[in-house]
Amino acid sequence: MARISAEDRRSEFVRSAARVIANHGVAAATTRRIAEEANAPLASLHYCFRNKDELLQEVYNYLSRDYATALAPVPATTAGLAHVMEAHALRIWDRMVGNPHEQVTTFELLLRRFRVDNTEQPAALAMNRTMYDGWINSTMHLFTDAATSAGEEIPSNLEQITRLFISGIDGISMQHLADPDDDRSRELVRLMALGLSRVLAY
Repeated sequence: MARISAEDRRSEFVRSAARVIANHGVAAATTRRIAEEANAPLASLHYCFRNKDELLQEVYNYLSRDYATALAPVPATTAGLAHVMEAHALRIWDRMVGNPHEQVTTFELLLRRFRVDNTEQPAALAMNRTMYDGWINSTMHLFTDAATSAGEEIPSNLEQITRLFISGIDGISMQHLADPDDDRSRELVRLMALGLSRVLAY
């Protein structure tokens, strides 16, 4: 039986935690349940993570800072920012359709700050900000590179457009989880990206 590296084991615990949170909620995502989902000894989880909070922080990172690495690559192009906005929106959506539990987990984590006591509120809020900072920074970087590669000026309202882009994805995904319709939701995502590209301020 092949030996699993510590890094691979940590990654598997993070992915397993995301699935458990989606299925049972944050409060019920015990380290024992997560270890069972990963088909690994509980002692191995505690070797990789000091406590549940440290593991949760890595789940936040996996779903925000590291999320772009899990997406299909955007082909190198000089077609411009509007083209890349649409391509990026659709590849995010394809990932969501293939892994719906990740979006459920994201919502569970973001709502966690309303389910903890006052002493835990600041830490939970800080985690939420970290998650959105990860999305905003990685998306703005992609959009800036797209404009630069095409010889376009960087829009003065790019941060606002990026925040609206992410809000649009969130809203459509929530609607889709409540009432799934693959074709309708994918077209909404495409139209959202197209509409935002038309109000870029050059």
